[in-house]
Amino acid sequence: MNNGKRNERKMVTILVSMGLCVIALGGGLTYYALEKAPTQKTEETQNQSMKTDMVSPANAPKTPSLETAQLERDNMSQDAGEEPDKNAEQKQPTQKAAPKVPDVKPEKQTTQKADLTFSYPVSGEIVMPYSVEKAIYDPTLEQYRTNDNICIAAQEGTTISAAADGKVLEVKDDAEVGKTVVIEHADGWRTTYSPLAENITVKEGDTVKQGQEIGQVAKPVGYGAGLADHLCFGMEQNGEKKDPKKQLP
Repeated sequence: MNNGKRNERKMVTILVSMGLCVIALGGGLTYYALEKAPTQKTEETQNQSMKTDMVSPANAPKTPSLETAQLERDNMSQDAGEEPDKNAEQKQPTQKAAPKVPDVKPEKQTTQKADLTFSYPVSGEIVMPYSVEKAIYDPTLEQYRTNDNICIAAQEGTTISAAADGKVLEVKDDAEVGKTVVIEHADGWRTTYSPLAENITVKEGDTVKQGQEIGQVAKPVGYGAGLADHLCFGMEQNGEKKDPKKQLP
């Protein structure tokens, strides 16, 4: 009995030892496998990367020659209906010139203001001249005095004409010189005519032309009686008396 128990114990001990050995051996193999696997995977990954980066000359894409590229481009131009430009590489982009704006010159003004001219209202001899700086003899008053107009000899009923274009400013009856017409012209000029007969052909505000009839010569009255029939004709510019003889042709 004792020998049987001993043998049984030995058998159990041997089995336990063998089991422990198997466990130890399995643990060692597992540890080795875990330690080795990452290293091998890393080496394989590196090898694959190197293979990818290193391209075999046989498999590398071939760069076409200059002649081939030129020929392909010419073919593409012909397919598009355009002629190949062999000097394309030498051409530089050029900037389009801005459209030229035509010079527009202002038109010259050709209209010029005509000079104002005067003409004699009647034809005849000057029986009393213009004189404002020194006194001259007046046969009517039988004395010397100044005179701010000219007295032109003209028979009663002689037509009196406007000396220049203008507008009738005034028609009045003056006790010293008789009926009087005043015409206003350009540039500040005014002309005065007296004495006129009753049949004056213009009125205040009328526009008259040079040479247009404005009335007829009347018998002298007042201070002009000693000169026989005549027309007193006066001129002024901007209120200043002027010598009519210097303004008339």
